[in-house]
Amino acid sequence: MKKILLCLFVSIALVSAVAMSETAIKETYLVPMRDGVRLSTDVYRPNDASAHPVILYRTPYDKASDHLSDTIVGLLNIWGYAFIAQDCRGRFASEGVDSVFFTDGWGALRDGYDTIEWVSHQPWCNGKVAIVGGSATGITSYRAAGSLHPNLKCVIAIVAPSDFYHQVVYPGGEFRKEICENWIRDQGSDYMIDFFMQFPYYTDMWDMMNLHTRTAMMTVPILHVGGWYDCFSDGTVQAFQDLRRQPQAGTQKLLMGPWKHGSSFGENVPVGGITYPSSNYDLVSYVLQWLDYWMRDVQNGVLNRPDVIYYLMGDPAKTDEGGCQWLSDNFWPPDSAQDAHFYFDGTGRLAPERPTTVWRIDYDYDPLNPVPTVGGNNLTIAAGPFDQRVIGSRNDILSFTMDVNAAPIRVEGVVQANLMVQSNRPDTDFTLKLIDVYPDGREMLVTDGIARARFRHGYHESKVALLDPAEPVVVSIKLPPTAIVFNTGHKIKVCVSSSNYPRFEVNPNTGNFPNDRSNPLRAQNTLFVGDVDSTVLILPVVGKLTRVADIPLELPVTARLLTNFPNPFNGKTTIRYRLTETGDITLAIYNMAGQKVRALFDGRQGAGEHFAHWDGLDDSGLPAASGIYWYRLSTPTGLETRKMAMVK
Repeated sequence: MKKILLCLFVSIALVSAVAMSETAIKETYLVPMRDGVRLSTDVYRPNDASAHPVILYRTPYDKASDHLSDTIVGLLNIWGYAFIAQDCRGRFASEGVDSVFFTDGWGALRDGYDTIEWVSHQPWCNGKVAIVGGSATGITSYRAAGSLHPNLKCVIAIVAPSDFYHQVVYPGGEFRKEICENWIRDQGSDYMIDFFMQFPYYTDMWDMMNLHTRTAMMTVPILHVGGWYDCFSDGTVQAFQDLRRQPQAGTQKLLMGPWKHGSSFGENVPVGGITYPSSNYDLVSYVLQWLDYWMRDVQNGVLNRPDVIYYLMGDPAKTDEGGCQWLSDNFWPPDSAQDAHFYFDGTGRLAPERPTTVWRIDYDYDPLNPVPTVGGNNLTIAAGPFDQRVIGSRNDILSFTMDVNAAPIRVEGVVQANLMVQSNRPDTDFTLKLIDVYPDGREMLVTDGIARARFRHGYHESKVALLDPAEPVVVSIKLPPTAIVFNTGHKIKVCVSSSNYPRFEVNPNTGNFPNDRSNPLRAQNTLFVGDVDSTVLILPVVGKLTRVADIPLELPVTARLLTNFPNPFNGKTTIRYRLTETGDITLAIYNMAGQKVRALFDGRQGAGEHFAHWDGLDDSGLPAASGIYWYRLSTPTGLETRKMAMVK
């Protein structure tokens, strides 16, 4: 049987080769861009006088070797497609200077748009152009989609970011070292590292690299493909979700597998330290169906595929609990996903019940001895789920673990932690890891992220706020998206620290210009946990929460008065409160006799978390006496009061 199959494949290959040589032609052009720079472009097309739909592939990796195989290109020609491979600006046979994708989108230079414009006017093009690619060529695909050329009829973007600032260069405000340095250096474009270093704040320049500034105008159908451990997983998911919200956008489809960057979609291969069963997917068939429908009007049922196809990860030894299988939906996360709140305590426990005690946990962060990266959503270093125990016990990692799962917990979406923190330095980082603890003790990384404290209010320079050593603040960390079952007998664990190197650059803690790494300082960082609303882990849990545990969701309230910090205090304390809707409120300090000592706020405020500071002075500007005081929040729906102590 094997010999018969081998002979059959050889015969098909020989027949195809003869057919290609007789029916296909290759031509090379220097295609002019709007500034006169010419890009080297190879055209593989049927050798006839007809006009055909065109598949465009724009690469920084040398089109002579980085394109579809000659056999596949030949078959595309036989099926009636022209295929084009083009070297990006400044790369290999093309003229100009490499800008690491800046000239490929919708700025002053629009190489993707100009190429499609040139192609559309060629006699062998019928006016329909598709662009396809993965990784770097997926980036050029998204960039061309955002350029809004009317002849671009469909896109296939595989494992690509959609927002360069937030997903590639400065996620969470910190420089993404291993990608930006290693990959750019490998391309020989080191000068672009220096360029990116000059722009740590979000400006209009970054809009030119942000597809989400264009989605309200886009109409092109896109097939988005990514992996949960891919270095650009958030880009794939966010592009799909954003475009799905746009009423004018064309058909959008999402495919997410348990893959890292560079994974083979057609094989069950290890991803980090786990081999997920049945993780392979026939992407080639999906891609060909997508192209044939939009480019050749073939009614092949591709639109009947679910809008979202994704792999739900989990323990490969416990597939009976719902994980390790392909699922489909028309939305992601599923409509049934609900945010469940879990609270940290000073004993290292993570639980749905709010503790009644407040703990202050201090740790030292030394930028000269950062926590090493062990797996995760990486590109040029080891990626995927690896056992975090290899890091060992470090005093600069705070760990919090749930009790053993009595039933599986299914988490799908973006995991977030809000942390009430403090530092003795003007700027520092905070990191978060979500970990699946197996019954045998393995601690397998699920997803991780970072937040730079100075950017806690936003990424524009006007939003930057350095830290006051005496004032606790809230820092939020959002992790790349995931879909996983934490199985029975497993435990959910999170780790908080201040470094993850070289995945991210180390923060020198100085408060200087963000990319001035000189003269690093040790920092004493603090996490407040327990009866602290602002320190909470938010897991998007799918299914009825009572199925896995008695996990009460926070019910909406008009207002909530939160614990002040520090308490007791000497000099100044910060009072926090949360409003769920805009309204008129008053916040005031009262002594034990019920007399008002100080009015802190009286007016209208919007929904969200707010802060007020009391410096120990009364309304006359005189120092109040040591003792116990009440602080009271008054809203149209009622009063809330808490107690604090001032010690001098």
